[in-house]
Amino acid sequence: MSQPEVEPRAPDSDAPALGPAVTRPVATLPERLSRHLVLYGVALVALQLAFRGWALSGSWFYFDDLAFMSRAMNQTLDASYLLESYGGHLMPGGFLAAYVLTKVAVYQWAPWAVVLLVLQALAGLGMLRLLVSLFGRRPLVLALLAGYLAYVFTLSAGIWFAAGINQLPMQVALVFGLHAHVEYLRHRRIGSLVLALVWTVAGLVFYEKTLLLLGVYLIFGFAWFATGSTPDRIKHLWSHYRAGVLAYGALGLGYLALYVHYGLDFSPGNANTQPWSPIAYNLVGTTMLPGLVGGPLRWQPLSVGAFGWPTQPVVLVSWAAFAALLVHAQRSRTRSRRAWSLIAFPAVCNVILLATARANVVGPDIAREYRYQTETAALFVIAVGLAFLPLVGAPEQNDVRADATPENPRLVAAITVVVVAAALVSSVRYVDLWQEHNPSEQYFANVRSTLAKAPDKPVPLADLGVPQTLLWSYRFPENTYSHIFRNFDDETTYPRSSVDRLYVFDDQGHLSPAGIPPTRQQQPGSGCGYPLAGDETTIPLDGPVIGGGWWLRISYVSKQDVSLHVQAGEEGHDLDLPEGLHNVFVQAAGEFKDVQLSDYPARPGLCVTALTLGSPAPTPTAS
Repeated sequence: MSQPEVEPRAPDSDAPALGPAVTRPVATLPERLSRHLVLYGVALVALQLAFRGWALSGSWFYFDDLAFMSRAMNQTLDASYLLESYGGHLMPGGFLAAYVLTKVAVYQWAPWAVVLLVLQALAGLGMLRLLVSLFGRRPLVLALLAGYLAYVFTLSAGIWFAAGINQLPMQVALVFGLHAHVEYLRHRRIGSLVLALVWTVAGLVFYEKTLLLLGVYLIFGFAWFATGSTPDRIKHLWSHYRAGVLAYGALGLGYLALYVHYGLDFSPGNANTQPWSPIAYNLVGTTMLPGLVGGPLRWQPLSVGAFGWPTQPVVLVSWAAFAALLVHAQRSRTRSRRAWSLIAFPAVCNVILLATARANVVGPDIAREYRYQTETAALFVIAVGLAFLPLVGAPEQNDVRADATPENPRLVAAITVVVVAAALVSSVRYVDLWQEHNPSEQYFANVRSTLAKAPDKPVPLADLGVPQTLLWSYRFPENTYSHIFRNFDDETTYPRSSVDRLYVFDDQGHLSPAGIPPTRQQQPGSGCGYPLAGDETTIPLDGPVIGGGWWLRISYVSKQDVSLHVQAGEEGHDLDLPEGLHNVFVQAAGEFKDVQLSDYPARPGLCVTALTLGSPAPTPTAS
């Protein structure tokens, strides 16, 4: 048996000679970012979704959301429902989404919030895909994506369903439609053109303003995929992209005709009655430019939400920063100026639209509402990319000038961090105002709880409107109890007349016995008031009545149960009344100055002691 531990060992051979150690160069920050750009981009989108999820968790339905649910609960799903103009909006896709969500989750916020979150995720991922397609895997793409995700332009639409179901689909259509359009410009494939048309139509189904994408498509083709003078570029587009010109033109003209027929409920001539300069100043000077540097930082609170209200230093810094950006791009790049047409074009369109359809109602301050320029976030970051980077596959390339000093990547990163941090501060402050000032959730919670506690059901309600702070009365009848509380049909009723019991909700949503504050009263009678004698008794009022929505409270005394007819203008009521001293409430409408009672039995002991006409209101005994 061998014993290796005692066997002689051969002498060790000399170690082989090694050459000089080979070291890999350390990857620079731009190289590391480029290598994992898509992963970092997805992480940025995830961070934005986490923030939006927090903002949505404290949000709830408000204003137009309530009208959307009211429409869905009270109308059939047909063409008239889908194609109804809503404040100048033609939005069959939004109405269809609201109809489905109402049927499965009426007044349950979570599913509606998830829809907004999914649309925002599509827009964010689509923007990442678009930027990579336009510029390749360059570090600046991450800075542009971070700006798009952080800017406040899309925030109000991201947490308010009524705005989001219009504008987030437009954002999705913009990023995916523009990607397909650029692919069409690069390769002239009909399939890419069809895909661009499909995305554009999908956006138009939700929001008529998606029509602006056709202008963006034209700018891309004219500025980057054609060469020469203006006539030469036009000829180039027609000779090389004729199918696209014809298809986009047909889509634009066809949709305009459809919109004029179904959606146009304002006069474009109103734009001439409102000065454009204050609208343009508010839109660009005090809203857009501060927003591009992370502003506005300060908000002017409204009943819910807020207008941008930047301080003068923030405004001046934003103007200076934007001017510096334009000058630096012009001095360091060969073809940068055309890029800014992407934000100038929608800005001009927004001024015209606001002057035509909104500013005449609420004034030029409406231009400080960011939701009227949500597309600015996307188009600005694309414009910055086009001003500083070459567009992949374009005949005309934007190059760095020979005498230009390259940008310091760390400086670009620092500027991006500052802008994103400022935008985050602006966003948190806006969300706080939105969440704190929305009265809808507590109101509906009170309605639900007080109806559940009501001892006798169904509860007879006067069919009034909810408070103006929840939904304006111009949305009649969508704002009325019978429409907006349709989901409580098993607990409520809306009688034309009721004995002793009639209820309304106070401004906090608590159930309250209805009082009738006197707009008109009976003129003085004799004895008990107005004894019912003869074939008919007429009770004169102390003034004329006109219009509808009135109620009468008739106080009477009777020794026996009695049947009679009450005529209150155009409203007639056949009543069966119990004996004793009671109040009967009846609706009244039309033009009249007295109330007639008839068809009662010819026996003594029946008398109207008081009669009051007015609009029902909560009594001081509200629970």
